Amino acid sequence: MVGREHGTPEDEALWSRFDAEGYWKANFSSLFPEDEEIIRFASAFLNRACAARTPVAEAIDVGSGTNLYPALLMLPWAERIVLTEYATANIDWLAENLADEDGEWSWQPFWDLMADLPAYRAVGQPRHRLAACHEIRQLSVFELPARSWSLGSMFFVADGMTDDDAEFEAAVRSFLRALTAGAPFLMAFMAGSDGYEVSGVPFPAVRVSLESVRELLGRLPVTGTDLLRTDRTVRPLRHGYDAMVLVTGYVAADRLR
Repeated sequence: MVGREHGTPEDEALWSRFDAEGYWKANFSSLFPEDEEIIRFASAFLNRACAARTPVAEAIDVGSGTNLYPALLMLPWAERIVLTEYATANIDWLAENLADEDGEWSWQPFWDLMADLPAYRAVGQPRHRLAACHEIRQLSVFELPARSWSLGSMFFVADGMTDDDAEFEAAVRSFLRALTAGAPFLMAFMAGSDGYEVSGVPFPAVRVSLESVRELLGRLPVTGTDLLRTDRTVRPLRHGYDAMVLVTGYVAADRLR
C-alpha cells in the first residue's frame, strides 16, 4: 500500500469484504482481560481530565467498527457522540446495535468496569443514553474536518488499516487535527501485529511497539501523554500480536499544525 492515495478502489474492495458481525464475535462478544486493563486506565484518565470541565457539545470516536466501549468511556463527558466509519458493513452494524432496545446488553460487563467512578455512576441507563445521543457518519479518518471536536478516541484504526508507516502516521495526525486545542484524547494500537484475519479475509497492519509509539508522540502536537502496555499472558485475543498499547493525553495548543 506504499505511496497509494487514500480512499482508492483498492480500499473500497478490501473493506467491502469486511465481516462486521464476525469481527465483533471474535473481539467483543466477551470481555478480554486486556480490554479490562484499557477500560480501567482510560476511564480513570477521563475522570481526572474531564471532572472539572463542562461536558463538551460533541465528542468523536473515529473508526468505531464494532467496538462500543470507546463511546461508552466518553459518555459522561459529552452531550453528543459522533461515531465515524469507512466500511459499509460497520455502518450497518452500528445502526443495528445502537438502537434503543431493552433486554440483554452485551456491553454491560464493559460498562460495569467504569460504573463505580462518580461521573459514570451518574449515568443511570448507559445503553439508552448512548442510543439517544449518538450520530453515525460514514467518513474516512483522512476526511475529518479540522478542529471540530473537544474530546476524541481512535481505537485500533490507524494501525489496522494499512501496512505503510507513513499512512499510519498520517491517520494519527488527521485524528489529532480534528480535535481542538487542549482536547483530551484516547488512542489504542495493536503492538507487534503483522496483520489479522476476519472470517478468513486478511487485513493489513503496521507493526508498532511501545518504543515506536513513544517516538511518534515526540513528533506530534500532544502533551501530558501516558502509555499503557497491556499484559497479554492471561488470555490473549488472538495469535500474532505482542500487546495492546493505549495512549492518553491532550492536544497541545502551542504545537498545532
